[in-house]
This record gives sequence, C-alpha cells and structure tokens, in this order.
Amino acid sequence: LRASQCLLVIRQQPREALVTVKGKEKFRKPVDPPPILQLKVLQESDPHQQFLQNPYLFVSVSLWKHDKDEPIESTPNDSLAGTLVSSLHRLKDVDNKDGGFFVFGDISIKVQGPYRLHFSLYEFQSEWDQIQHLCSKTSEKFNVVLPKDFKGLEESTYLSRAFSDQGVRLRLRKEARGMNNKRSFPEESVVP
Repeated sequence: LRASQCLLVIRQQPREALVTVKGKEKFRKPVDPPPILQLKVLQESDPHQQFLQNPYLFVSVSLWKHDKDEPIESTPNDSLAGTLVSSLHRLKDVDNKDGGFFVFGDISIKVQGPYRLHFSLYEFQSEWDQIQHLCSKTSEKFNVVLPKDFKGLEESTYLSRAFSDQGVRLRLRKEARGMNNKRSFPEESVVP
C-alpha cells in the first residue's frame, strides 16, 4: 500500500476514561467506548479489497495534547496501559459488508486531564524488513477523570456488540453502570 491510497476513519470516538492509579493496574478500566478505526483504501488502487487479507497492517496509539497536534511529554509507559497496537481485523460492518478495522478494547490512561488519542497506521514490509508509516488520525478530545468524577461505563455500543459477536475481544456491558458516589446527599439537605 501507499500512503496516498489509505484513509483511517474513527468509527467510535473515546468519550471518557477513568485514570489508572499506579500500583492498581489490575483494577484499571478501559477508555469508554473502545476506539474503533476503519481502514479505507481507494477502490481504483485495490478493486478486490486485497488489503483485507494483509497480515502486515497494524495501528499503534499514543496520547496527544487536547489543544496541540503533538504528543504529551511522557513515555508511553508513563501515560498509557493495556494493548497499544491493533492488527487488522476483517469484519462485517453494521451494513453486513466486509471492512478492515482496528479495535482498541484495552487502553487505559495513567494521567488525568483532557487528551486525544493519536492513531498511526503502519505496514511491515517483509521483503525489505522495514516498517512504512501510511497515515494517521487523531481522536476528538475526551477527559481522563479521577474516580470521584467518573460517571461509570456506558452501555456497550451497537458497533462494539457487532464486532464482539464476530470474535473480537471486547468487554461488553448490558446497561450503563453509575458508580455509587459516597459523598452524595439527599436533595433536601443541600444548602444553597
């Protein structure tokens, strides 16, 4: 593939994340909803959609500033946890057509604040033993919050459910779950 033939489309944007506390990584929650990207390749350059069988395509994710097109000043180990690379999945889209998707069902963030996720598409070229960058896409801004500000994970989206049914590993939730906030007070006891 060539960079001019490829387009990454974010099909599912991250909306919120619970900050992952150092030392408590096993209790971490993934970014909600899980980011899902679709690779589109120009029809005239690949009329038979051969790219859907390409085992050498992958997308990596990094954490970017919410207001500038640059990464945050931190190593990925200090800012992100989980599975930070996705290989290409050939899946049936919601319209029952085959598509190429990258699914990030296990990303957690270790720093609080507003951020964006930056996704970069690469192809490993085995004949030259090198990796070629093809294109990138950056998510919309979302907030990484402390447990006291976390509203709870939303109900899983239709797209997440459709891909999970096809074998993609995703944590599904039947209904939105709010977290019990121990500091909430009855309405009548609030003093203006």
